Amino acid sequence: MGAKKGIKRIFEGLTGTHVYRTVPRGIDLFHDIRLDLPGLQVNVVFDVGANQGQSARKYLSNFPGATVYCFEPVESTFLRLLENLRGRNNVRIFKLALGAARGMGEMVTEGDSDMFSLLRASRQQASGASRLEEVELETLDGFCGDNNIDHIDYLKIDTEGGDLDVLKGADGMLARHQVDVVEVEAGMNSRNGRHVPFDAFGRFFEDKNYFLFGIYEQMNEWPTKEPHLRRTNPVFISEKVIKANVAR
Repeated sequence: MGAKKGIKRIFEGLTGTHVYRTVPRGIDLFHDIRLDLPGLQVNVVFDVGANQGQSARKYLSNFPGATVYCFEPVESTFLRLLENLRGRNNVRIFKLALGAARGMGEMVTEGDSDMFSLLRASRQQASGASRLEEVELETLDGFCGDNNIDHIDYLKIDTEGGDLDVLKGADGMLARHQVDVVEVEAGMNSRNGRHVPFDAFGRFFEDKNYFLFGIYEQMNEWPTKEPHLRRTNPVFISEKVIKANVAR
């Protein structure tokens, strides 16, 4: 046994930890992208369900040359988002909900802002006492057409149950592989009535030749404190991206 391996085993025995030579897939999304998608150039990021700018800050840090388009439809959250990202020249902020069709919709604005959901896209029904806010709906295809955007390098969707509707509104862009990487929020068990089931995303993406890159942010059933998975953030990549990043 080499000296380094011996020291490693002693350290692991004393601390009860395991030391990896490389970070395992699924721990750090941005590390995985740098390691396994070296040919991916991220110039345009869509942050759908931007909330107060938490994800946008990560994209600005990890993709410093990119322009980040943030979409947040609820008035109070939108104003906080504007304040938090004030002065960022490479950020564009829109008071819009993206969905399967253009029109108007209603957001259920109960609880924390990161739990707000679009009523007609949600798999849960609003109660009679629910607070609702009318919001403007646009499709991703329509927005990109109106704004002369022909490619999205990274698309993140976090809409508390409306993710599949957003993807349906991006059918043209996805069919033409004009979106490279897509991150969504998926339900991981049949009792989770809030999020789109993971297998529904699998069927949707594989039909368009997008395949699973990794699974991130594994969260247990925290409302009931049960240990099984409630949701994850799976990331899918297009076949074009796969072919451009095959190890040679």
